[in-house]
Amino acid sequence: MIYFASPYSDKDPSVVINRYDLTCKKVAELVANGMVVMSPIVYGHTLLNYKEMPGDWEFWKNFCETFLYKCDEMFVYKLDGWDKSTGVLAEIELAKSLNMKITYIE
Repeated sequence: MIYFASPYSDKDPSVVINRYDLTCKKVAELVANGMVVMSPIVYGHTLLNYKEMPGDWEFWKNFCETFLYKCDEMFVYKLDGWDKSTGVLAEIELAKSLNMKITYIE
């Protein structure tokens, strides 16, 4: 199973929506090609349509890390801001500590 890390939070709501849309498209492409992919952005953003919850890393940290522990490898989607994202950087560090293979996707 692949953990798909991508940036999400931003002060500009249009950036958040764009990141969500791009992530959904890439994850759909991977799944259509037979990969099993877990994206906390695809899953979590969808839940926000049904229940008001924070969108920040502190709230979602346990959720994301629990899934990451279950995965075999990580893909990091290098959208604008990926290298400054608190969540993505923390996920990369956890994956490294687990000796997980990490693939960076443009």
